[in-house]
Amino acid sequence: MGRQIHFYMLPEDQNAFLQSARERDPVEVVFRDGSSAKVQPIAVFDANKTETLCLWNRTLAPRLRRKWIHDSGYYRIHESEESVLEFRPSLITAWERKPAIIQGRIYGVFDGHHGKSPEFEKWFDSLVRWIRNNFRKSPTRMGGYLGPAAQVFYEKGGYLLPQFLPPSTKEWRAELAEQHSR
Repeated sequence: MGRQIHFYMLPEDQNAFLQSARERDPVEVVFRDGSSAKVQPIAVFDANKTETLCLWNRTLAPRLRRKWIHDSGYYRIHESEESVLEFRPSLITAWERKPAIIQGRIYGVFDGHHGKSPEFEKWFDSLVRWIRNNFRKSPTRMGGYLGPAAQVFYEKGGYLLPQFLPPSTKEWRAELAEQHSR
């Protein structure tokens, strides 16, 4: 069974989150997909890339490899089989020519039949606790949590978007207009 937490993080929020995670455990950020089975930690990554990443706790998974996806022609880390968490950073973008942030998330699969330890879920819970203790609840119907820099971004008129760039429809314009109607 999977669990997730949604958030809005600007780069400084993300840096604070990752620093905290790394102070507690030997955590690496890695690309979920790649051209090789070998997994290399990412030292610095572009906060505006749309690639899905993984959080890898080396204590819980000392070795990590991608598996070949024959139909797609690339290698992938499977969150359902490996003790890693999917990490989708927030994406800074524009909607209707105004600054916006696409919601990010951390997602984990915890069923025991893949040999995952109880410590893996405890690690996820510790990351969720950190976000809840250091971020504020989103004031929008999309939910999630706002990092301090994302909160300032929102207060200055930036939009908080769902996990995708919504189309410019009457319904979405009405939904997002409510964010700054006060």
